[in-house]
Amino acid sequence: MTDAVEFARAVHPARVDEAQRMRHEARDWLAGLDLDQEARERVLMAVAEAVENAVEHAYPQGAEGTVELTLWCEEDSVNVRVTDHGTWSDASEPAAPGSDAPRGRGFVIMQRSVDSVAVRHTPGGTTVALRQHRAGVEPVEPVEPV
Repeated sequence: MTDAVEFARAVHPARVDEAQRMRHEARDWLAGLDLDQEARERVLMAVAEAVENAVEHAYPQGAEGTVELTLWCEEDSVNVRVTDHGTWSDASEPAAPGSDAPRGRGFVIMQRSVDSVAVRHTPGGTTVALRQHRAGVEPVEPVEPV
């Protein structure tokens, strides 16, 4: 890596216009990293889906809320976390892989875009964690928190 920022965090209102801003911030951050173009585009696609899901599904129509975008590098990977503090309805559940559902494909797209996707729903919100391995760097086994 060169002069890249290895950690970034932003909190935005959960609005469609802010979702676009978050995608641009992620794109700008990723541009400075040692990551091949194909992987960069896949990460951006997954980030876009996670952000759009948070904006669209986390808060009831008209309710105010926020979406947090956190990006960081590890020795072997680029990581992104998208967090909302809303409550997803059952109607917002993702479609099963291979289904013909017209909606709910965001999680499938994320899973096909990056190496790892983890989703955690709690009463306090939802966090989507994305991880993309950096080519040419040997993977490091994650250490579980104590």
